[in-house]
Amino acid sequence: MILYIHGFRTTNNSYKSQLLKAHYGDKLIASNHSFVPQQAIKDLEKIIEEQNITGIISSSLGGYYATYLSQKYNLKTVLINPSVKPYATTKKYLGENTKDNGEPFVWKAKHLKMLEAFKVEKLNLNNFFLFLQTGDEVLDYRVAQSFYNGAKLVIEENGNHRFKGFERFFDEVLLFLNSKNS
Repeated sequence: MILYIHGFRTTNNSYKSQLLKAHYGDKLIASNHSFVPQQAIKDLEKIIEEQNITGIISSSLGGYYATYLSQKYNLKTVLINPSVKPYATTKKYLGENTKDNGEPFVWKAKHLKMLEAFKVEKLNLNNFFLFLQTGDEVLDYRVAQSFYNGAKLVIEENGNHRFKGFERFFDEVLLFLNSKNS
């Protein structure tokens, strides 16, 4: 079973989530985790443990969570324009926010501190497949390129934070997720 972990201010019904569900069908669970980092990790750990998750696909802030979970559970993980330092990049969203489904939430300084608790220093790079587009308008792709240096990588010019055209890689992603862990 594959777990999809969505990004900041999105939900399990985001555009990317819908694309993935349409392609992978009942092989994929899209997380519906809390926006509070500490609770989000608990929610995601519960899904991994109860649903026999064997691989992760993630985006943006979900990529940060996925990196922590990949290391903890030794799972193959696909990262789409992942956030490497969300405790810094989400600082600009302090205050009231709205998810893609219209649900309001308040992002607080304590959430930034919670994120820092899930930093990973040493990566098993064989477990990561990274997708970056240089036109990402939210995150600097070079930060992720540097942090995951040595992992399997697709980097494309232009594009956007959603990784325009990601569906072209669905078969390659599945092959990677089904490959043996190192």
